[in-house]
Amino acid sequence: MATEPETTAPTPPARALPVATLAIALVSAVIFCVPALNRGLLYHRDQILHGQVWRAWTGHLVHYSSSHFLWNLVIFVAAGCWLELVRPRSARWFYLACPPVIAATLLIGEPTLLVYAGLSGLASGVLVFLAFVQLSENNAEPAWFWVGVFGLVIVKIALETVTGAPLLVHDSGNFRVVPLAHISGGCSGILAWAITRPVPPVPAA
Repeated sequence: MATEPETTAPTPPARALPVATLAIALVSAVIFCVPALNRGLLYHRDQILHGQVWRAWTGHLVHYSSSHFLWNLVIFVAAGCWLELVRPRSARWFYLACPPVIAATLLIGEPTLLVYAGLSGLASGVLVFLAFVQLSENNAEPAWFWVGVFGLVIVKIALETVTGAPLLVHDSGNFRVVPLAHISGGCSGILAWAITRPVPPVPAA
């Protein structure tokens, strides 16, 4: 008796590990544990304008306090790992492009701001980028969840703009929140999604 050949289901493609997200988190943790590094890495307006352009990237890895560091890291790692799993290439390019965009925005829009630090601007961008990716490409997830995420980002920025104080960080000391960094990060996330979103195929005539 003839038997039909066995068929095996196709193996789904392996997901890329979120190596870039974890590497940024690790470097940020090392910098936090070695405060002596802060002086040469912090976003410092005058130093950047005098040619120390690396601070436009490294300033985002510096943190002022344990609460500042932990809250930023939790949000960045959670959203960044998710984004890098679903859109690895786009996420890694975003990590390169977003920090200097935020820094340039601060140089222009906050001329009296001498120093700035923290992953919160980049984390806002990653979270917004992820929300738009999931809304447009993942029909299996409820749209209300990602609309809610986007709404929470807007509410957080609005509250911090009105109060002038960080919403989550409790040991903020003398430093003030910089909503423009979060707005710039969020707008960068929207722009990154618009540039990298898949183009739907044109139906055949």
